[in-house]
Amino acid sequence: MLPRITIDGRLAADPSLRFANNGTAIASLRVVAADRKLNQSSGEWEDGDTLWIDVTCFKNLAENVVESFVKGDLVLLFGKIKTEEWTDRDSGQKRSKIAMVADSVGASVQFRTLPHAGATHAARAPAPVNQAYGGGAPSAYSPQTDEPPF
Repeated sequence: MLPRITIDGRLAADPSLRFANNGTAIASLRVVAADRKLNQSSGEWEDGDTLWIDVTCFKNLAENVVESFVKGDLVLLFGKIKTEEWTDRDSGQKRSKIAMVADSVGASVQFRTLPHAGATHAARAPAPVNQAYGGGAPSAYSPQTDEPPF
């Protein structure tokens, strides 16, 4: 059984979409995850280890990913990871790469907010109730008076 993992990284290119002969949507993504560390002596950010991952999505997820993300977006991926191996046609050398079949792809809000497809958060919130203690007719109670509303 292949392990399921969660990865966060940036899209190295716009996702591409193709369709299999049976009509199944297939999206291909290239994600880069890099370790960045602050050098305490210089105060500069330095790149550490970098991991490049090829990701494949299928069906509705594939179509939604292509419509929702562009190069540079920070994404969260959850799925099965594996190593793909092949022999290079030109050199005859064995090659390998890390690949993932994603079950879920989402936007990370670590460094930015995302617009909602509908109304803003404030517009989606229920309207405040203008009644004292949640029932009956509107209250004449005012915080400026010392009289309680009952």
